[in-house]
Amino acid sequence: MFDLAVSLGGVESLVCHPSTMTHESYAIELQEKIGISAGLFRFAIGIEHVDDLINDLAQALDLAKK
Repeated sequence: MFDLAVSLGGVESLVCHPSTMTHESYAIELQEKIGISAGLFRFAIGIEHVDDLINDLAQALDLAKK
């Protein structure tokens, strides 16, 4: 359900990884100073059904554990 995208304007749910996308040109020290860590993700929630979004995120997190 979530698409990986830098642009966060639309009706679909999106996820962005700021340290490697929107702020990758910033020095690591600056990223850390302004609170952007490698574990930070930004979610823009769209108009999909909440249960679908929760299930999709749970599935992705389960895969990340493996």
